[in-house]
Amino acid sequence: MSDRREKDKFPVSLDPSRSFFHVNTAEAWLLTGASLLAGLGIGWLLAVWANRLCDTPPRPGETRVTAALTAAFFAIATFAIVFLEVQRVDEVIPNVWWRFGRWITHLGLLTLLIAATATDLREYIIPDQITLPGVLLGVLLATVSGDLQLIHVWVDWNHPLVALQGPEIPSWLSSHPHWHGLIWSLTGAATGAGVTWLARGISSAVLGQEAMGFGDVTLMAMIGSFLGWQPMLFVFLLAPFCGLVVGVTVKSLLNRPYVPYGPYLSAAAIVVMLSWRWIWSWEPTPRVSIRKLFGDLPSLAILAGASLVLLLVLLGLVRWWRGGSREPN
Repeated sequence: MSDRREKDKFPVSLDPSRSFFHVNTAEAWLLTGASLLAGLGIGWLLAVWANRLCDTPPRPGETRVTAALTAAFFAIATFAIVFLEVQRVDEVIPNVWWRFGRWITHLGLLTLLIAATATDLREYIIPDQITLPGVLLGVLLATVSGDLQLIHVWVDWNHPLVALQGPEIPSWLSSHPHWHGLIWSLTGAATGAGVTWLARGISSAVLGQEAMGFGDVTLMAMIGSFLGWQPMLFVFLLAPFCGLVVGVTVKSLLNRPYVPYGPYLSAAAIVVMLSWRWIWSWEPTPRVSIRKLFGDLPSLAILAGASLVLLLVLLGLVRWWRGGSREPN
């Protein structure tokens, strides 16, 4: 009887006695090892691709570093998504096939982010050959699958009967999953591109010069097409903090006075992708929670404004930190 009561405390999707991916520990480690090896090969191919996209030659050892980092990120992402179940939330329970499909899809996003970062760090540019096909790929996969979302395009935890009925989710989402996939992916891409474009325009007006390139806009559109609009707001919120870590690390290792913005945005996207379960379920008080915020339009407006302000703060801090060093053309 006590076991029954203990299990009833958890929604089906969070029942601690079940594995979301239906794999045991040994299988999870096997997948992690396979991802490590796959990452080495893909990382080497990424380095070759980056060399073709860039005019300047790579630094000594850069190909090996790219391959090693890709392998490490692949292994970490696989272990986190499959074994730690970092993307598992109450509202979204894809079938087993698309649980693995989402994992593979996000490894694809990770690959594109590493490629964009490699070219941005070398030549301060994010080629359209990476981001535009990435946007199309994200939208296409979301539409075809109908089951890749981290969270549905709309979830309302604020209605009066939520304790009895759970969150309010539009019925058409389950009736038309492929249309839902198209909509949440396009909404994510529009959110990523729109907020970045707005920040680009405002920062250019305030700082007197263009602070972000168009590649940053298409990069965020690509990320949004894979993650959706709700995670994108947290990418904007976390980007300044990732900027501090990435900026200090790159300056320390490479002694570079200027670090482009793309790596900050990519790092924030990876953090959100690998911590979504805790971000979405964070509830500091019974009346205040992240998921309730996303069902309330005034709160959403405040969050969007805060995301934009923090992104502008990031741009200003990086400009100040550069100490007047000249930005590469």
